[in-house]
Amino acid sequence: MNYRKLEGIIAATVTPVTEEGQLNLEVVARLTHFLIEKGVHGLFPCGSTGEGVLLTTVERKQVAEITVKEAAGRVPVVIHTGSINLTEAIELTTHARDIGADGAALIPPYYYSIDEITMLNYYRAVARQVPDFPLYIYNIPGNVKNAVSPKVVAQLQSEFPNIVGIKDSSMDFMNFINFRQAVTEDFCILMGNDAQIYASLLMGCSGAVAATATVFPEPVVEIYESLKAGDRERALRAQDLVIKLRAIFRSYTHVAPYKKALEFRGIDAGVPHSPLRPLTSEESRKLREQLEDLGLPF
Repeated sequence: MNYRKLEGIIAATVTPVTEEGQLNLEVVARLTHFLIEKGVHGLFPCGSTGEGVLLTTVERKQVAEITVKEAAGRVPVVIHTGSINLTEAIELTTHARDIGADGAALIPPYYYSIDEITMLNYYRAVARQVPDFPLYIYNIPGNVKNAVSPKVVAQLQSEFPNIVGIKDSSMDFMNFINFRQAVTEDFCILMGNDAQIYASLLMGCSGAVAATATVFPEPVVEIYESLKAGDRERALRAQDLVIKLRAIFRSYTHVAPYKKALEFRGIDAGVPHSPLRPLTSEESRKLREQLEDLGLPF
């Protein structure tokens, strides 16, 4: 199957939302242009950073449509379309294909504990509906509760040529190694832990889906580009900076620090989607100080 294989730094984009809880599609477009101009190699809307599970089906489609439209083929766009509801997952995945996205990524069903047969059947059901469309498994057991095993990934790759890769956000580097050994060399493995980009690239990872890149794409892109140019020392310095940046963001409540930091950069991404909360004024002040101390651009 011909498709645009994901390589490099894929920005896990936030979803701009107004204080009234409405999507701000104008800022979605602006953020898309900003990230592409800063050198990211792809876009990943409606994932964890993009609050996809908090959006309605209509809202998820709207974000997907504007992102694909504004990217205009300059970089690949892979939409997160996973859902606990199989019908919704199929609907969103089919929609992503129909609007011209370059692929879809799906978390497993969540809330209920599921076994391997159930997980296989979930991905099989989606893959059969879009046999001509690239799909990526999205492993994030810390949020979903149900971990995708290397055995499941290998089985799905063997059955479906349109299941072309995996984003591993397990935070366990051994999982990346095990996935790599379970699949063929052409299978796309994307690191989902911003602290492990450098190490995973050295071991053959295709790239990374990075939350920090939605705000500060420059140092994240530098990891990949420097390694590509053979400058490991520069790449490692960039990785060390991204590790510090990631630690800052993770010290606050979910999503809010990314949106506030974008505001510092002149992009009003608004507030987190309810029930997530925005930062307090004191938290915002502290966040700005921490980012300034790292010497990051505003």
